[in-house]
Amino acid sequence: MAQSDWVNIFKEKIQELGRSDNWCIEFDNNINSTEPGWENYIRNTFARFCCSQCSHMWASAQVPVVFHMKLDALEGRGIVKVRCCKQECKTCLTPNLEQPQVSKENITVLLDKLMLKIRKKCYKENVGENMTGFFIAGNLDGPHESGHCEGCRLGICSRGGV
Repeated sequence: MAQSDWVNIFKEKIQELGRSDNWCIEFDNNINSTEPGWENYIRNTFARFCCSQCSHMWASAQVPVVFHMKLDALEGRGIVKVRCCKQECKTCLTPNLEQPQVSKENITVLLDKLMLKIRKKCYKENVGENMTGFFIAGNLDGPHESGHCEGCRLGICSRGGV
């Protein structure tokens, strides 16, 4: 996952909002619940994974992405923190948590949905929900593997539990 893709697409989407506030996006692998003053948004996406130990590759349509957003209207600044949940290889005995590779198309869909949440939660706009789906490229290898999903361990994955 190229963070530069996320940053560049985020900048485009924020500019399209037409607000004067200065927004930034950062990655934070420690967020999983809402802190006071922050708005929370969790959305699953499709991503690919590659094991750093055995090079096994797999795809999943159940990859939770956690967004925390906060607008400081007095300062004219907003911040979005992002955490993309990782998965483990099911073929390795002691697997690492691997970072998802999210396509630019799916980053765009995620950030389009995030912009609706920013408008609704930070600017208190009455917005309809956009039903745009994600792009699934390739075969899915079977059912969701809760035991290998970081989102399930954190209790934030819609397909599993702790």
